[in-house]
Amino acid sequence: MKNLLTHFLLFTILLLGAIALFYLYGKSIWMPYYQNHFPIQTVLVENNQTKACKPCPSFECNLTHVGPLNAQILKQYCPKCPTCPECPVCPKPKKLTSKQKLFRYLADSEFVRYPKKLTLIGLKYEKVLEVWGEDRGKQHLIITYPFTAFSGILGPKFKEGDRQIPEGIYAISHLNANSKFHLSMRLNYPNAFDKKMAKKEHRTKLGGDIMIHGSNRTIGCIPIGDDNIEAL
Repeated sequence: MKNLLTHFLLFTILLLGAIALFYLYGKSIWMPYYQNHFPIQTVLVENNQTKACKPCPSFECNLTHVGPLNAQILKQYCPKCPTCPECPVCPKPKKLTSKQKLFRYLADSEFVRYPKKLTLIGLKYEKVLEVWGEDRGKQHLIITYPFTAFSGILGPKFKEGDRQIPEGIYAISHLNANSKFHLSMRLNYPNAFDKKMAKKEHRTKLGGDIMIHGSNRTIGCIPIGDDNIEAL
C-alpha cells in the first residue's frame, strides 16, 4: 500500500511538471487554439474606472498573417489599439497588377487559357460593360466593368455632337496605346447599318471616334477606368 501511494505521488508530480513545462514553453502550440475559442478580454484602468476591451476582431484576418489591422476597426474594439498586444494583425491589401487581375478573372470563369473570341456587351441602362469569352462553343461571363461616366440618354446615336453612345453591333477596329484617356479601343461606328439608316432618313454628319477607354470622362464613349482598360 505504501509503495502504491509513493508511485501515485511520483506520477502526480511528474504530470504536473510536464503540464507546467508545456504551459511555459508550448505557447506557440496551445495559444492559437485558446485565443480562437476564448477571446482575450483586456481590462484597462482609466480615471480609476475599470473598462474592458471588446475582443479584437480576429475574424478580420488569420492570426498567421503579418501586417497592421485598420486602425479605425481596432478602435471599435479596444481603446488602446493598434498598440493593444492581444489584437491580431492583418496584411495590407495587396494591389494586383492589371495582368494579375486578368488571370484571376479568367481563373474564376474556369478558363485555363486565353479565350479565342471575346464579346463585349455595353448595357446603357445598367451602365456596365460585360466581357464574355468563348470556350468550345460556349459563352462564359468573365468580368463586368461599371461605367465610370455616362453621357446622353437611352436611345441610338443619330448625329455628331449629340453625346449619345451608339446602339448596335460593332467590331473593335483598332487599339490606341497613346489615347488621352489612357488606353482606348475604337468601335467601327458608323457601321453599314448606321449609314443605311442615315441615308434613308436623310441624315448626315453621323459622328465617329467612339471608344471604350480609361479615365472617368466621356462624350458618347464608354469609360471604364484606367486599371480596367489595361486588363481589358
